[in-house]
Amino acid sequence: MAGRAPRATLLVSSVDHGDESLSIPVAVGRRLEALAKDDSFAPSSRAELLYAVREIARLCAHSRMEDLVGRRDYSRAELTERLLRDGYRSEVVDELVERAVEVGIVDDCRYAAAFARSKVLAGWGRLKIERELSRRGISPSDVPGWPEDFVSAGDERERALSLASRRRLTGRNDYQKLVRFLCSRGFSVGISTSVAREVLDRAEG
Repeated sequence: MAGRAPRATLLVSSVDHGDESLSIPVAVGRRLEALAKDDSFAPSSRAELLYAVREIARLCAHSRMEDLVGRRDYSRAELTERLLRDGYRSEVVDELVERAVEVGIVDDCRYAAAFARSKVLAGWGRLKIERELSRRGISPSDVPGWPEDFVSAGDERERALSLASRRRLTGRNDYQKLVRFLCSRGFSVGISTSVAREVLDRAEG
């Protein structure tokens, strides 16, 4: 997981709580800084200020979510992780992502289908696609038509053969190198070993 985004610091001083340093998302800090220049924004108490901060954070989180999903599709877990990494509170993030799911902005099945098709075209094997879907919070078994509508045993082997055939052979541990390469691309051990043998047999023939 990537590290958290940079944070801003809000300094709050009150009689009951003394001086406090609150860590907030940078976007929230910028919004507060802009509001501070407006004489109409003058919270009369610590509670009023913290309420305003929460509401601003909610608006900033919503804006950030719209920006993210406007660029590409996200899975539910992936979007949640991204917003949390930006520093927004979990209850705000959960509420926003839940609403996005309800209205169809976020759809794990749609995301998974598009992801799987793109990775099949990129030469990934079934196992690697399944691992990456799981890492994004999606169980492959929950994807309609997976794997039959996306990959077949024959297609899987042909894609592995196409990839392996483009590898340069050096005459040193070629079989082991081909098997490791294909396994790293998500092809099963059975397919990887079979294809490696075929590539070497062709080269020797």
